[in-house]
Amino acid sequence: MEQGINIGKLFGIQFRLHYGWFIIFGLVSVFLATQVFPDILENTSSLQLWVMGLATSLLFFASVIVHELAHSVVGRANGMQVKSITLFIFGGAANMSEEAETAGSEFKMALAGPASSLVLAGIFYVLYINLNGQSPELAVMNYWLAQINLILAVFNLIPGFPLDGGRILRAAFWQQTKDLTKSTRISTIAGQIFGYLFIAAGIFIVIRTQDWLSGVWLGLLGWYLSDTARTSFRQYTLQQFLKRVSPAEILDTGMPSAKSNQLWADFANRTDKSYILVEDENGLAGIINRHNLKNADSLKSKPLAELYTPISQIPVIPPEENALDIARRMNEDDIEIVRLAGEDTQTGFITLDSFIAYVNKAADKGFTNA
Repeated sequence: MEQGINIGKLFGIQFRLHYGWFIIFGLVSVFLATQVFPDILENTSSLQLWVMGLATSLLFFASVIVHELAHSVVGRANGMQVKSITLFIFGGAANMSEEAETAGSEFKMALAGPASSLVLAGIFYVLYINLNGQSPELAVMNYWLAQINLILAVFNLIPGFPLDGGRILRAAFWQQTKDLTKSTRISTIAGQIFGYLFIAAGIFIVIRTQDWLSGVWLGLLGWYLSDTARTSFRQYTLQQFLKRVSPAEILDTGMPSAKSNQLWADFANRTDKSYILVEDENGLAGIINRHNLKNADSLKSKPLAELYTPISQIPVIPPEENALDIARRMNEDDIEIVRLAGEDTQTGFITLDSFIAYVNKAADKGFTNA
């Protein structure tokens, strides 16, 4: 259910490239090869500048991976599960299936990323000093990497959720108030304020200096920060709500049924439901998931018996799990249907559609409003 291209695993963590990453990778490479390096290295060939730009851009995103990996390793050491790390247009993000259980764990995990970036900045700066008189090209690359890692660390330490600094701020309030929701709201507001300040600064730069590139980029960062702060708080609120929802509340009670010997052509147009119960002479045999049917028009002459997923292959969940546990299971295993243990096999199913419908109905009542 996650978008992106898998590029490998490290420490059991899946790494992905979001499709938007290629845009920013190209922009950074072009910026370095045509703006930064030519101003410093006057006698360097165009081909060499482009090679330097591409190599430095790759090293920059490798630095982002180290930043996110530091979060993940410390998070795992404190009991948090990390499924994947994704690089996208504004940087990177570690996909953790659960929040920190204590303020101390949150603080250590949040601090690990900026700390690793500061260490990288120091390493690249030492390399710059040692290479400065020997290889100007390598020295310039390392100097830029030292700068950008320092900027990455400082930016992420801005005390606004969901940046690392915002999580540190949340951990501090959490430690003092023992109220995670209140602490999250405070750090979210801080994140939105900093986002609006960035936008205002971008507008000011455009008006006063006519530097459209810097102004627009700063404005985009501000928009990203304020929007992700609001979105992250809604996600947190949704997670807290789902922890209080029992599996019985999200059962799909509207699934139509059909006989296994019926043809798909005879049944397909009778309902627009995504999931269909299929019965044979022994009772319920399986479920058809329309989302999994490829080239549905070519299946019209096939009996439903050839299209369903057997009941024995539907994952079973214990009744003590809450809706958040189920959502994580469905997301991590990329499944749309689960069966509630101990329930009637005709009605004890939770589907992606029933889950979304329940959440949308609850959202209409305002539970996710920040």
